[in-house]
Amino acid sequence: MPPLQGHHDAIRSSPPSKRALGTDPNASSGDFSVPAAFDSALSNNFTNACAKFLNNMRQNEDFKNCHPFSLLLQTSSSFFDASKSTLRITQTLDATCGANASQCKPIMDKYATEILLADACKADYDSDNPMVIQAYNGLVAYLPSYQASCLHGKDGNYCFASAVTNTTSPGDAYPYYLPVGQELPAGSRPTCNSCLKSAMGVFASYSNNASQPLAKTYASAAHQISIGCGTNFLDVTAAPIKSAAPTTSVSLTPTITLVLMFLLYFFQ
Repeated sequence: MPPLQGHHDAIRSSPPSKRALGTDPNASSGDFSVPAAFDSALSNNFTNACAKFLNNMRQNEDFKNCHPFSLLLQTSSSFFDASKSTLRITQTLDATCGANASQCKPIMDKYATEILLADACKADYDSDNPMVIQAYNGLVAYLPSYQASCLHGKDGNYCFASAVTNTTSPGDAYPYYLPVGQELPAGSRPTCNSCLKSAMGVFASYSNNASQPLAKTYASAAHQISIGCGTNFLDVTAAPIKSAAPTTSVSLTPTITLVLMFLLYFFQ
């Protein structure tokens, strides 16, 4: 497995965004807690060593203070709830983007290395345990996810907040799952705007790093997006310079979960 590498040496935390105007009328700014990764009770579908490792990781203060967006995407039920409100997801992104990425990346790299050790989750990873694969991909993809999720649109709002709350184009949020190993669903047509272009630009810069899940997910997504947005919209030639290390495909569960999230959003 290739060593974990950061693509950019200079990493800066993102400033808080302007507050979005469209918010959940039932939400108020005073009763909010930042979503946490692995905030639901762990199932019994782990070896004892892996369950212990994951519990220790999620309780570690340094880890928690990083509010890793890449892990919240697939392992946090409270993040799912926050995504239903422009105010809540904006508050969440203020926290995730307010973390010091230069300090947090080494923490995530450390856990990404340790999770594959025999006394941690190696057996679970080798047996394709979906949550362990999600955890590993989320740890490895901390930086590209951080950079893309902290982008702002021309209106001053977070691009991800606008995407995940866009009821007229639910596919806008799908590209943000590319760094954690999720393919762009077939037929998905995200809105061709500056946010999509900027996010895919971030992902392109990591797609030639074989240690990143983006080495497997970027090229096909870029080609698919170019069908709807035009051949000059994205760099569709970005691909691994060297053959990418084998990456275990995540089961369909996360993709199905994302689809259900949007269905629940529409019909709540």
